[in-house]
Amino acid sequence: MMADYQMGPLFNPPLHRDNDLGKRSALICPGGNGGTNIPGGTVVDPETGILYTASIKSCGSPFLVPGAEADLQYESPIGTTLMDWASGAGAGPRRVQGLPYLKPPYGRITAIDMNTGDHLWFIPNGDTPDNVANHPALQGLDIPNTGNTTHATALLTKTLLIYAEGRGGRSLLYANDKATGERLGTVEIPAPTNTALMTYMHDGKQYIVLPVGGRGYSGSLVAMALP
Repeated sequence: MMADYQMGPLFNPPLHRDNDLGKRSALICPGGNGGTNIPGGTVVDPETGILYTASIKSCGSPFLVPGAEADLQYESPIGTTLMDWASGAGAGPRRVQGLPYLKPPYGRITAIDMNTGDHLWFIPNGDTPDNVANHPALQGLDIPNTGNTTHATALLTKTLLIYAEGRGGRSLLYANDKATGERLGTVEIPAPTNTALMTYMHDGKQYIVLPVGGRGYSGSLVAMALP
């Protein structure tokens, strides 16, 4: 499967269609939806200088097409071609029996000390998804927590890193020790989160607001607090 793609370093240049190598395209990791991204949560603690960033492992494989062809694709006025080549729609490698081809954890949250640049620890985003944990090819194997291929949405409190699995993830909210990453608790929520969480105080009580939606649940804001 991987032989169809041109492998290379981090900044692997794309290939043009009908290239002399006979490759489908070049594999670019992370792809457009990989690494850190807009849906995920990158939060920083101003007191400690530690940044917590969500990321996923995902590759893309765009290829180059003639600029005039791209103009037609995006309905640009004829005669306005500004470049010889433009990015066309690509497709990453197929999954192996439905399993990701990259090593887990598929999604993670990493704590980075911005004073030194050191990566202090990382944790998988949530738990191993059911389609991986229950896959017939993996039965009888000791599979560590793979995390989800989704961008976690996070916020910080004085002592906690609170996050949800994000778009396409489970409907759960996690509380972790922000100094160590140790999971301290899990709470069910109505639907997966769509973007970053927020918190505020009102009448001496702290609230956490989650933008949620999907899986038959319309886009909503859910406010949570301790009893």
